[in-house]
Amino acid sequence: MDTYLQAATSIARQAGGIMRDYFQLGVPITLKADKTPVTQADLEINCLVVSMLKQAFPGHAVIGEEESRDVAGARFTWVCDPIDGTSPYAHGIPTNIFALALVDDGEPVVGVAYDPHTDRLFHAVKRQGAFMNGQPIHVNGGDRLKGVSIGTSGAFDGLVRRSSLIKDLMDQHARTFNVHSGIYEGMMVAAGQFGGWIFTGKNAHDVAVVKIMVEEAGGVVTDLHGENQRYD
Repeated sequence: MDTYLQAATSIARQAGGIMRDYFQLGVPITLKADKTPVTQADLEINCLVVSMLKQAFPGHAVIGEEESRDVAGARFTWVCDPIDGTSPYAHGIPTNIFALALVDDGEPVVGVAYDPHTDRLFHAVKRQGAFMNGQPIHVNGGDRLKGVSIGTSGAFDGLVRRSSLIKDLMDQHARTFNVHSGIYEGMMVAAGQFGGWIFTGKNAHDVAVVKIMVEEAGGVVTDLHGENQRYD
């Protein structure tokens, strides 16, 4: 797995450079068919990921938010979100992160997430633990919700659907927290800063890296019914 981790880390650093190059107050955006924003940085990073992975691992498939690469019969799939938190990125707000995970038959086995604004590089390898800038990280070991921050990023319709759950959390004196980057919130769970993360989306690129990072940090990631799921 060392080869895969090294490749993912190299790609993450280069992606971070692109994020910094375009970052400013008021980054130009284009609206996609689903009405979500995309920037030139998103497109360039996704293209970089597909190109570099095709060259390094031609037998691997790639699922990216903006561009993918199918490989018939591929056992391994790389799952990428070029910029998670495009909306704050487009406004010049630095709560955004690059994410890349290697998925083996539906299960993430390598994950890298990089915040170039604070130079925080998260990485995890199956059965080897989770780290931020080379230092081990662990989930919050508490068993009470009082005073605990819970990430709640997601689309507005998802917010409405989970409003009763959020009310229940607030009744137990938890704090809901939305930085509009679900993967960043997932990294904060892995690092012990958030007690949990609730997300009503269903795209692999939004959750694959969170799955391995949080579980290698000692936590648990399931679907909304407590069941396991595929991440490809």
